[in-house]
Amino acid sequence: MKNIITIIALTLLSAMLGAQTSKSSSSSTTSSSNLSISVHSDDDDYSYTAKFDGDKTKAAQNVIIKNLGEPTQKTDRTAIWEGKGYSVSVRTGKIEMEMDFEKVTKSFRLKFEDMGDQISEALGSPKAPTPPNPPKK
Repeated sequence: MKNIITIIALTLLSAMLGAQTSKSSSSSTTSSSNLSISVHSDDDDYSYTAKFDGDKTKAAQNVIIKNLGEPTQKTDRTAIWEGKGYSVSVRTGKIEMEMDFEKVTKSFRLKFEDMGDQISEALGSPKAPTPPNPPKK
């Protein structure tokens, strides 16, 4: 009887330890000469990072201003846009964007992702790389 209880306990324990949750995730990076763009998207969030020649900073920043308005914070070196569920940071030669899908509307999500494509075009890339489809279960 003791052996049966031990076997059942070990079976349940190993089942609990082996349980895994699945989360769709994809990311993509495009790089050419002095331009590197990385896009990551999963079930919960989206991020976009671009590193580029500093002389293209103004053009990229103008795309953000057109979509989000003036920055919420600005210094000599950095412009930051922050809102519920998103943040955008621009420094000379670098842009970082993050968005939490659970805190923004579907229309804002589409606008934000499209803004990534517009920034990529302003930097000289045809559009932001499309993250690969997550593996099927």
